[in-house]
Amino acid sequence: MFACQQNAPKTNTPTAAAAGPDLPWATDLDLVCEMKVDKTVEDTVHYHGKVYGFCNPGCKETFLENPGKYGAQ
Repeated sequence: MFACQQNAPKTNTPTAAAAGPDLPWATDLDLVCEMKVDKTVEDTVHYHGKVYGFCNPGCKETFLENPGKYGAQ
């Protein structure tokens, strides 16, 4: 698997939340860097009833700062 090209800041991020059967995955892309991710990634966010996956904690934190910027609905 390829690593994200962005420099991931060192932050304390919440523990990954696993998607339950009732929460669909929004996309198979990390919306920040557009890298393909699968449902085994550990960095996820539940947002508006969907699960978003990220290739690293830095992309996750960037998304959390402004989800609307990345088209999350």
